[in-house]
Amino acid sequence: MQWNDWPIVLSDVLAQFAIGAFIIIGGVMLSGKLCFGQHDRVMKLLPLISWLLIASLLIREATLMIMQSSINVANSGAVVFVLVFVALTLIYSLCENRLLGKESTRKSIVVIMLLWSIAYIINILSFSANYGNVGNVTTIIFSVGFGGTLLAHAMLVKAQHKVDPLNITLPIFGAFIAVVVLIVASLDVETLIGQTHHDILLPFIWRVISIGCLLIATGLWLMALFTKTKPVLAMLACACTLALIASLTVSGSF
Repeated sequence: MQWNDWPIVLSDVLAQFAIGAFIIIGGVMLSGKLCFGQHDRVMKLLPLISWLLIASLLIREATLMIMQSSINVANSGAVVFVLVFVALTLIYSLCENRLLGKESTRKSIVVIMLLWSIAYIINILSFSANYGNVGNVTTIIFSVGFGGTLLAHAMLVKAQHKVDPLNITLPIFGAFIAVVVLIVASLDVETLIGQTHHDILLPFIWRVISIGCLLIATGLWLMALFTKTKPVLAMLACACTLALIASLTVSGSF
């Protein structure tokens, strides 16, 4: 992967983290398990998803303007999905904060956003699969499944949620995704080692960094289960940072 591809990869990863996080957050909100106070605190954190998506778009567009003549543009259809999702997020935040419309109407917007998120994931997965890019598919699964769930858990912990089963279910689900990605990322390690004999070192280095960050992030996330304590926000924030690095470096290793 060329150096000028990294900003586009970062843009995609940020969007996938945000969309994955909203799928979890939206599901929890629709479940009705959050009391009014918890729901209000989650609403105050919801703009974080919008800011991540806006940052993703800004990084992408700035990169395309600077490197327009040399960069290989990826799935442009995904940009439309992100733009519409940002608009839906702003509309929902306005309706919820101002209590506009009935509660059923506001819930309908969340349902539309969840369906739109699923459509976005299907779009980017099918795009990568059609081009035979196993690396992109692996990154998408990791970013949406692991990174998104981890970010959502961190947001719920910050919002002081009281749905205790989530503190068990979310880390276990994330660990399952991590195992799947770890298996896929380990399949061609022998090939990467062989490339080092021909002075092609970077793919192997990126893969090692990716696997290392994945293992550490998973360990930090599962720490609360091992110690039978409540999740610590600082530890989840560190895990999110490592997950972001893992997503980026696994892309650079394929």
